[in-house]
Amino acid sequence: MFLPFVLLRQFGWPGFFAFLIPNVLGCAAFGYVLTPARQQFLRERCAGVCLWFSLATIVYQAFFAGWMLEPAIAFAVVAVGLLLAGWVGDRGWIRLAVIVTVASAVCIGKDFFSSGVQTLMQLPTSGTNPPESLLGLIPVIALGFMTCPFLDLTFHRALEKSPSRHAFLVFGIAFAATLFGVASFWDFKANEPTITFALISLWAFQLCFTIGAHAREVRTRWKLAGIWALLLGLALGWMTRLAPADWMGGGEETYLRLLVLYGLVFPFFLLFRLRKIPDWLGWLAIASCLPFYELGFMQNRTDMLFVPIGLLFVLLIAYLGKERWKARTNP
Repeated sequence: MFLPFVLLRQFGWPGFFAFLIPNVLGCAAFGYVLTPARQQFLRERCAGVCLWFSLATIVYQAFFAGWMLEPAIAFAVVAVGLLLAGWVGDRGWIRLAVIVTVASAVCIGKDFFSSGVQTLMQLPTSGTNPPESLLGLIPVIALGFMTCPFLDLTFHRALEKSPSRHAFLVFGIAFAATLFGVASFWDFKANEPTITFALISLWAFQLCFTIGAHAREVRTRWKLAGIWALLLGLALGWMTRLAPADWMGGGEETYLRLLVLYGLVFPFFLLFRLRKIPDWLGWLAIASCLPFYELGFMQNRTDMLFVPIGLLFVLLIAYLGKERWKARTNP
């Protein structure tokens, strides 16, 4: 819940909606696209990738805690998340989800009706970057948010436990409302978020829950790896917070580079695994695309991001044609 602020600063409300729409659609669509047979097929084909997704998410969340929160609070958040993963059962997680949702709503509602509504009405229509440069980001943002839910083991667990697929529609609506609430912390005069106690509390609640949920998914097979992921993310966040501003480009630059996992690495591997494209070719494609993502995200050369999107489609179409050719020659 920090990326909306980055996009608001760079592009104004068009950037915010470029984030919100595919994010909410990707969450809601997960419950309707996956039938039990499709879910089983996906879990079998991408089992290892799903585990790596959870480990990467643990690193990402722990990094954000270490970067944005005071060290003692960040350590407490990570520790609570780890404890939740081991001590809370299915019913406990449902209750915990309700508590976190209510607590998040309280954090948002604290100042929302006094100043938040006015803030939303005054969100800028443009930002620091040229408006047309958003066009290069939209396909990458959409690719990430429309594919990553299918690798999220917490989503898979929720789908298996939910009484109705409509639960994901409810989730999408609630999530959209939360994102609007987060946007209400934007200070349009300073062109940056207002870091209040309410926003810090919101982040802390969400971090505890997300870290715990993903640590729960890896504890049975990769428990030790999950602990190392927490320590790695927390250490990276602390180094970013305490080191000189030019270390690795600063906290926001490190944050954006971690997002490449969700905009490039995991979407590519998901689609390649489903299309049976060899892993070696997947790694080669990802490595060749990294410079274009660096230019797009760090140098605002977002036109360069059309290159990896084009490469992805070429590979998918090429292997689709290969499968059809095999089907015709081997009836």
